[in-house]
Amino acid sequence: MSKASKIRRAVIHVLCIIYMIITIFPLAWMFISGFKKDSDLFSSPWAIPSEWQISNYIYVWVNYIKDSVLNSLFFTVIGTILVVLISGLAAYAIIRFQFKHKYLVFMLILSGMMLAPQCSLIPIYKMLSITGFYDTRLGLLIPYVAYRIPFSFFLMWSFMINLPVEVEEAAFIDGSSIINTFFNIVMKMSKPVIATTAVMSARYIWNDFAFALVFTEGRKLQTVPLAIFAIRSTSNTQWSILIAGLALAALPMIIVYICLQKYFVNGLNSGAVKG
Repeated sequence: MSKASKIRRAVIHVLCIIYMIITIFPLAWMFISGFKKDSDLFSSPWAIPSEWQISNYIYVWVNYIKDSVLNSLFFTVIGTILVVLISGLAAYAIIRFQFKHKYLVFMLILSGMMLAPQCSLIPIYKMLSITGFYDTRLGLLIPYVAYRIPFSFFLMWSFMINLPVEVEEAAFIDGSSIINTFFNIVMKMSKPVIATTAVMSARYIWNDFAFALVFTEGRKLQTVPLAIFAIRSTSNTQWSILIAGLALAALPMIIVYICLQKYFVNGLNSGAVKG
C-alpha cells in the first residue's frame, strides 16, 4: 500500500470517528441527563450526575409511558407489516405483470410522495369523522400505512426490478403458484430492502405526533409521543423527567436499528445502485 493510500485511509478513519462522536454524543448526553436532578441539569449540564436519579426513569415509565407504549407498539408493528406487505405486492405486480394503464398506476403511487402529511390533516379528519373511524385504532392506522406506502413502494420497486426472473420461472415450472413464489422466493431475496423499509416505516410511525394528536382524543389511544408531550404539560416542566421520557421513547428505535443495521445499509445501497 502506497503512502498516499495510507494517508487517505487514515483521514477517512478520523472523519468516521468524528462523525461517530457527533452522532453518539447527543444520545449519550440525553440518557445520562435523565439521571440528573433539575438543579444539576442547569448548573452543570455536561457533567456526570452528582447523584444518579433512577427514580426519574421509574416515574416517567409508571406515570406516562407504560400505558402508551402498547398503543405505539400496536401501530408500529401492524403498520410496518402492512406497509411492507402492500408495497412489496404492488412493486412485484408493477414489475412482473402487464396490464392496462400500468405506468399510470405506477405514477399515481409515486405521486403520494409529493404530498406532505400535514397538508391533509383536515381532510382526513373530516373523512374519519364522517365514516365513524375517528378516535379508533383503524382510523389512525390507515393514514400511517397510506403515507408510508409511496416511498416504501419506490424502495422495493428499485430493488425487485433487478431480481433474476429465472428463479421465479423455475419455481413456476415446478408448480409453484404466484403467491408462493412471491412469499417464498421474492421476499426472501428482498430481505435487505425489506429491512430498510421496515426500519424507516417503524421510525416514522413510532415518532409520529401530528396524526396521533389530531385523529385521537383522550388517553385510550395515546401514543408515546403524546405521553412525552403530556409530561411537559403536567409536570411543571421538570426537565430531567422530560429528558428521561425522551430517552425511553428513543430506546426502541435505537435497538431496532442496531439489530437491522446490516440489512438496512445493504438495502439502501442496493436501491441506490440498482434503481
